[in-house]
Amino acid sequence: MKAVVYNKKGLPDKLIYSDVDKPVPNDNEVLIKVLAVSVNAADYRSIRMGFIPKRKVFGADIAGWVESIGKNIRQFKPGDKVIGDLSGCGFGGFAEYAVAPEKALIPKRAKILFDEAAALPMAAITTLQALRDKGNIQKGQQVLIAVSGGGVEPFLSSLPNISML
Repeated sequence: MKAVVYNKKGLPDKLIYSDVDKPVPNDNEVLIKVLAVSVNAADYRSIRMGFIPKRKVFGADIAGWVESIGKNIRQFKPGDKVIGDLSGCGFGGFAEYAVAPEKALIPKRAKILFDEAAALPMAAITTLQALRDKGNIQKGQQVLIAVSGGGVEPFLSSLPNISML
């Protein structure tokens, strides 16, 4: 299969388009045919800080369909359309196929296009973590947020009790 692979000797950008082995899901993984992937700060920062995925393929946010599943997978079946954030399970989205545990995936809604869906996972999780975990926002609280854009902003503006500058 084709993938964009990190190559330390690659000049000038260290990412090269090449042939690699198609991943094989283990008993607890899903094999996804990647139809869309987005580039985000996690990919860029990981490269800059030297955090290179085991398979040397970056790409955290993906959208595609389930090609095959491991024997312990219960939530998905082949043919299901999914989106996912692979940053916590080894990346791998800059390729034709990627593997992930089912906890990294959610079903893709029919009315969302694959390319739109691939831009959602990390921004949505970042929004949740910022409000719930860092901000300790509780039900009923009013929140004022000053933003200038980025992937998180659309999620914030769609939430009730959130006012934005």
